[in-house]
Amino acid sequence: MVLESVVADLLNRFLGDYVENLNKSQLKLGIWGGNVALDNLQIKENALSELDVPFKVKAGQIDKLTLKIPWKNLYGEAVVATLEGLYLLVVPGASIKYDAEKEEKSLQDIKQKELCRIEEALQKAAEKGAHSGEFMYGLENLLYKDVKPDKPKEAKKDTFLEKLATQVIKNVQVKITDIHIKYEDDITDPERP
Repeated sequence: MVLESVVADLLNRFLGDYVENLNKSQLKLGIWGGNVALDNLQIKENALSELDVPFKVKAGQIDKLTLKIPWKNLYGEAVVATLEGLYLLVVPGASIKYDAEKEEKSLQDIKQKELCRIEEALQKAAEKGAHSGEFMYGLENLLYKDVKPDKPKEAKKDTFLEKLATQVIKNVQVKITDIHIKYEDDITDPERP
């Protein structure tokens, strides 16, 4: 179904940095009820890396993620995201063994996402400005992000899905129940705390 793939794409965009292998086969979607449910989500090991905390996730799981989306009144009511059963096993940052293969795969994934973003932007720029020379200008700005534009930016025309995603993000309530965090420390000597 098209709606499932759209919802999976939006969830991947916002949860993809934290959750492993999020795909539409995991979705249980009640379109008219406005409920989206995901079960048994695995949390990525680098989920907390951007927070600069002195520990890392060794293992993690979310038993159930439920989104209640009020389709009939999306601009008036809040979207409620409920996480049930958040389990984290965290260890000190120094105790994680460096795995070159995992690091390389992570870097490759980041590069692949950046390439997809560039390809998307190139395609949009080609569609909009192929006749007026704006294509080359847009390409230059895309490749050299630090270059200051000579002309003022035009207002970006958002697609329906982008507007929908923005509205959902603006008006979201997050509820977390059953949080279990286990901290394992094999560095500290119990006789010398």
